[in-house]
Amino acid sequence: MAQIDRIPALDFLGIGGIGMSSLARWALARGIPVSGYDKTPSDLTEALEHEGATMRYSDSVEAWGIPNAAWIIYTPAIPADHPQLLAAQAEGRVVLKRAELLGQISNAGQSLAVAGTHGKTTTSAMLAWILSQDRPIQAFLGGIASNFNSNCLPGPADLSVVEADEFDRSFLQLHPSAAVVTSTDADHLDIYGEADSVIEGFREFASQVKGPLFAGPGCAELEGAELYGRPGDRYSYRDVRMVDGLQHFILVVDGQEVATQAGLPGLHNVENAVAAAALAHSVGMPAAAIGEAIASFRGVARRFDRRASAAGRHYIDDYAHHPTELTRLIEALRGMHPGQKIALLFQPHLYSRTRDFAAGFAQALRGADYVGILPIYAARERAMAGVDSAMLAARIPGAQLVSYDRGAEWLVSQPAQVIVTVGAGDIDRLVPHVERLILAKA
Repeated sequence: MAQIDRIPALDFLGIGGIGMSSLARWALARGIPVSGYDKTPSDLTEALEHEGATMRYSDSVEAWGIPNAAWIIYTPAIPADHPQLLAAQAEGRVVLKRAELLGQISNAGQSLAVAGTHGKTTTSAMLAWILSQDRPIQAFLGGIASNFNSNCLPGPADLSVVEADEFDRSFLQLHPSAAVVTSTDADHLDIYGEADSVIEGFREFASQVKGPLFAGPGCAELEGAELYGRPGDRYSYRDVRMVDGLQHFILVVDGQEVATQAGLPGLHNVENAVAAAALAHSVGMPAAAIGEAIASFRGVARRFDRRASAAGRHYIDDYAHHPTELTRLIEALRGMHPGQKIALLFQPHLYSRTRDFAAGFAQALRGADYVGILPIYAARERAMAGVDSAMLAARIPGAQLVSYDRGAEWLVSQPAQVIVTVGAGDIDRLVPHVERLILAKA
C-alpha cells in the first residue's frame, strides 16, 4: 500500500463532507497540494478554498485537471459510477476510501478512537480539547468544534484523536492504542442488515484496540471492555444539578473526585464527558486538569447549537437523525425550558433509515408540541416505494408536512417558546433564515 510519507498530492471526491474536509485540512497544513470535487459549494468548501485547496463542482472528466501523481480519496457517498472515480481507477492511480487514508495516518502513531452510534462527535471533540490543554495532538473530528472553530487539528503530533465511524464499517481501518464505545444502538441497517450485525461490527472494532477499551453503560455486550458512567465504576459521575443552564456535577476519575460542569444539556453529555475523561486519563492526564478542560469545552456546531434568543423565544439547531438522539434532544430541551412549548422541524435522513426506524422516530417526535416534517433527504439513496415523509407524519398526531422552501417560515410561525431545526441533511441551510426571522420579530 502507498505510504503517507510519500503523498505527492491529494484529490478528494466529496471534499465538502465533514470527514473528508478534516483530512484535506491535515494535508494542507503539511504543504500537500489539495484539490477536490463536490456537488455544490458550501461553507466548508469555501473555507477549504480560502485555506488553499483547488475546488471544482463538475463531475466530468474534462473538469478534472489534477496532477498525474495525485492520490484519489473518495467518500462512500460518491457513486461507484462517478466519472472521475472511474477515470482514476482506469488510469491505475492510488485510489483510497476516506477511512483507509485516516487509518494510515492514525495507525502510524499513538491514537485514541471514539466510536459509538451516538455521541462520538461531541466526545471526540471534547477529548481533543482536553488533551490539547496538555500536549500537542492531531485530531480528526466529525463536526466543527467550537473551541477550535475547525474539524481538524493537523499536528504534527505523535498522538491522534480519531472519530471512529461505524458507517460502511469504516472504523475497521483503525487499530487504536485505546478507545471508547459510547453506544451500540442499531443504525445503518442499509449496511449491516440487522441489529445483531451492528453489534458484531463493534465487537470486531473492539478486537482491534491495542490497549484500554471503555464502553458506555449500555454496551455490556463488548466483552473485555471496562464500563463507565455507572455508580461504582472507576470512571463515573454524581450529583448532577442544573445551575444557570449548565450541568454541574462531580466527575469521578479512578477514585479522585473533581467538580466540573458540562455546557451542553442532557445526562448523555455528562456521560460523554466521563468517556472523554477516561481516555484522557489513560494517557496520563491528571484528573484536575481534565475537569478544568471539560468546564471550558464549548461544544460542536449543530449539537444542541443555541443559535438565537429574542423576545422570550429560543432557537436551537441539532444534528439528531436517529430516534434515540431525538429523544435525548427533546428531553434536554424539556430540562432546559420546563413548561415551555416546543416546535420542531425535522428532516428525515435516508429512505432506509426512515423505513427501518419509523416507529421509533414517531415515538420520539411525539415529545414535541408542534412537529413539522420536511421531505426526506436522500443523500446516497434512491427513493423507495411507500417510504416518504407522509408515511412518518401519519404516525404522529398533529404533525404537518412542510416544504423545504417554507420550512423557516413554518417553524417561526408556531406558537412555541422553543423552536428547533433537526436533521443530518441540508436543513442546516435554513438556519440563517430562521435566525433572521426570530430576530426580526424581537
